[in-house]
Amino acid sequence: MAGGSATEKAGHRESRHRGPDIDPAIFKSYDIRGLYPEQLNERAAHQVGWGYATSGVVTAGKTIVVGRDLRRGSSDLSEAFVAGATAGGLDVLDIGMCTAPMLYFAVNELCAAGGAMITASHNPAAYNGLKLVRETAIPIAAGHGLEAVKREALNPTQSRPSSQGTVRKESVLERYVRFLTARFKVCYEGLVVIDAGNGAVGPILSDVLREQRINHQDLFFAPDGSFPNHEANPMKSTTLQHLRRAMASTPGSLGVAFDGDGDRVSFLDESGEVTRGDLMTGFLAAWILDSSDGGKILYDLRSSRVVPEVIREHGGQPVKTRVGNPFIKHIMREEHAVFGGELACHFYYRDFFYCDCAIYAMLQALQALTQSGKKLVEAMVPLRKYAHSGELNFAIIDAGETLRRVEGAFRDGSVSHLDGLSVDYSDWWFNLRPSNTESLMRLSLEARTEQMMREKIGLVVQSLG
Repeated sequence: MAGGSATEKAGHRESRHRGPDIDPAIFKSYDIRGLYPEQLNERAAHQVGWGYATSGVVTAGKTIVVGRDLRRGSSDLSEAFVAGATAGGLDVLDIGMCTAPMLYFAVNELCAAGGAMITASHNPAAYNGLKLVRETAIPIAAGHGLEAVKREALNPTQSRPSSQGTVRKESVLERYVRFLTARFKVCYEGLVVIDAGNGAVGPILSDVLREQRINHQDLFFAPDGSFPNHEANPMKSTTLQHLRRAMASTPGSLGVAFDGDGDRVSFLDESGEVTRGDLMTGFLAAWILDSSDGGKILYDLRSSRVVPEVIREHGGQPVKTRVGNPFIKHIMREEHAVFGGELACHFYYRDFFYCDCAIYAMLQALQALTQSGKKLVEAMVPLRKYAHSGELNFAIIDAGETLRRVEGAFRDGSVSHLDGLSVDYSDWWFNLRPSNTESLMRLSLEARTEQMMREKIGLVVQSLG
């Protein structure tokens, strides 16, 4: 086989991967994800590539961008996806190892018709996945084209394009770094301890930091798909232990933690306390609005009431959204919103193609703190106005029945079904929504005082049955 032509090799790869025998459970609401290789393997990636190319979701041309993180299997999955996509007639620009935001940048920078990122984001090392986008990095998710990709991947048509697509490599790293550094010139004198989590963000972040005046200490910048130090999930308290220890050795330092594919970032204030994503949304929104002519700011419905209050105080128009990365991106575009943020520490920017970018958010946060002359712990004081539970998980059997039972128990409140069940009262509120991937209910609750919050959590939990 070593002496065969490129066409013969491509045909061999295609025959090796061809076939519909893939686990349909890998298709989630927001992306494609599963255990590697038990659920998501090269055969599945090939079929997803074929489905992406032939389902009709790519309509703005025939050239797409493909990037990957550093996880076990990412390189092979990328190769298989590319083989499927080119068999379906698409041309591929392979940008190699990157973050998800860098992939979004590349789709826009190269005027591509779409793109695919091979990553399982913040999931443990045993997982892998794919994030698919259309032109200008519009996400392909449930209700926005993913069903069509799934249908074609599981039941491929017999018709074939008239010609095989091509593949070429193209680096966008220098252009991506230049894009970020042209927008920010940060001079932050305090120490920032940065945990890159051995994810794909480390090398990119190193290049960006060289162009800034930021006093920083690096943790786990070397990419390693086995994640030898901790999961690259900044939302888990256990993954922040190394960061907290490093911060404790230099009192007064600020902490920043990235996820595996560089689209989420968590901030620890100078006391070592995690700053919730909704409060960071309020802080960044205030700075953005004060530096501009106002505009619409998105926040997800799990966020504290203080977030829309702050947005209005600074001349903005708050827009409440359902939870979920792809949904927020679509609403960002529809509303032409300036900025958006989630409890889960995704931060979205009109100036970044209506997408989320963790490096962008870190640079902006440091710039805002520098200009305010405040430490993060000080800046958060007025935002910690109410007692918020964060997101709590509860095992359930029947999501629909559970929601109906809880709604009946709280029918005296103001009810919304924007995402799951939300009930508002004058001095407290809660949102209850089923998990997209597990038999869990996720509860977020906020009240005027800590004692009231604990009491109301007890009432809602009791109604779960």
